[in-house]
Amino acid sequence: MPTSFKYSIWLMPTGEIASELSKTISQLSKQYSAPLFPPHMTLMGDIYDSEKEMIERTQQLASRIHPFQVTLTTVDYLDVYFRCLFLRAEETPALLQANQVARTIFHREQEPRFMPHLSLLYGNFDVETKKQMIETIGREFRRTFPVTVLHLFSTTGETKEWYRVQEFEIPGR
Repeated sequence: MPTSFKYSIWLMPTGEIASELSKTISQLSKQYSAPLFPPHMTLMGDIYDSEKEMIERTQQLASRIHPFQVTLTTVDYLDVYFRCLFLRAEETPALLQANQVARTIFHREQEPRFMPHLSLLYGNFDVETKKQMIETIGREFRRTFPVTVLHLFSTTGETKEWYRVQEFEIPGR
């Protein structure tokens, strides 16, 4: 049995925004036979460590940042499986600071530049198909959600095998 698995730290919308995004992700997943996943923004992903170490470090991260807002803006796409179709997020100082603290805690300072986004679809589709998707769902999606909790997820294996390990309250200040 391996001693380390793959983990990710997610920011997750709640309430009406979460319902709306879940519905969109579910519809796209069914229509394009793609994996289903909960709406989330990855603050830091692809972390390989023990669960115990992940819990300790994620708790440390939660204690070193402040609650903040995430503003989703426009639908976009890349030629990358996990960024096939996504919502861009404003690069606010608080969001970038949270990512920077995570980079420090997890010793990942040299990572490529953080591109805050919330995926709507995973897969490999041609550009024309992605443009049709955007035409159907619309390009603008200006919504804001509060971040008061960090969600530690095990992201080992396929999306249907992913699960929440623990939630970490971000203390209000």
